[in-house]
Amino acid sequence: MRRAGFALLPPLLCCAPALAEELSRPLSDPPSGREAFLAVAIAAMVLCGLASFLLLGRVSERTHVALAMLSVLTGAFALLVLFGGAIYENPVAAVLVLLLLIALFKLMSQFESNRKQRKD
Repeated sequence: MRRAGFALLPPLLCCAPALAEELSRPLSDPPSGREAFLAVAIAAMVLCGLASFLLLGRVSERTHVALAMLSVLTGAFALLVLFGGAIYENPVAAVLVLLLLIALFKLMSQFESNRKQRKD
């Protein structure tokens, strides 16, 4: 009985690719503007992390914090580009994005104010 089930398996597998949907556009097409921006943003975040790792012990802690903040800022704007369309469709999402941007800039200003206090 089990062999009969296994005997029916190859014809089912042969027919399965015919049922698969084709890609809407081939992966070899050039990226759109949004995709290119996101790729550059991800590359910038990776480079900030790599620079922070390679400069460990050679630069001050303030420089490492600045690289981390630059990575956070780049990621935040990349997410804004990626999900920006939801802002127009959903007012709750728009308010949430506004609050998150205010929090992000508050975080950035704390970094700057801490730097000025240390100089004094």
